[in-house]
Amino acid sequence: MMGTMPIYPPTSFLLEGVTHEFVHPERLGNIEDVRSWEPGQRPKVHAQVPLKAGGTVGVYAQATHWNRTQISVQWFDDDKDSLTAWIPKGAVRPVTNSEWDIDEYNRCPEWLRVIQWGKRLPGFLAE
Repeated sequence: MMGTMPIYPPTSFLLEGVTHEFVHPERLGNIEDVRSWEPGQRPKVHAQVPLKAGGTVGVYAQATHWNRTQISVQWFDDDKDSLTAWIPKGAVRPVTNSEWDIDEYNRCPEWLRVIQWGKRLPGFLAE
C-alpha cells in the first residue's frame, strides 16, 4: 500500500511540538528585481510567518533572496524539513549571533547539548 504524497510546497510545519498551518506567501513583483545572498553570506533573521488561522509565528531563518518589498527566508522545522516563504520586509529582522545560538540550543536534543556547547552557556557570544 502506497503512502500519501507530501504536499509541495509544504503548507504546515512543526515548531516546538506544535503544528502550524501557514499561508505560503509567494514572491510579488518582477523576477528581474530579485537579488540573492551568496551561500555562507546569508543573514540570520527572525521572520513572522503568516498562519492560515490568522496571526503569525516567529521562526529563526536565513534570508536567501530579496526584492523591493519582500525577503525570502528558509528555515527548518522540528522534523528537519526545509521550508521557504516570501515575507514582507517589515516582518523580518536581523538577529544577533547570540540569539541564533540560543535558538539552536533550544532545538538541540538535551543529550547532544554537551557536545555542542560544553560548559558554555548558550547566547554568550562575542558579537
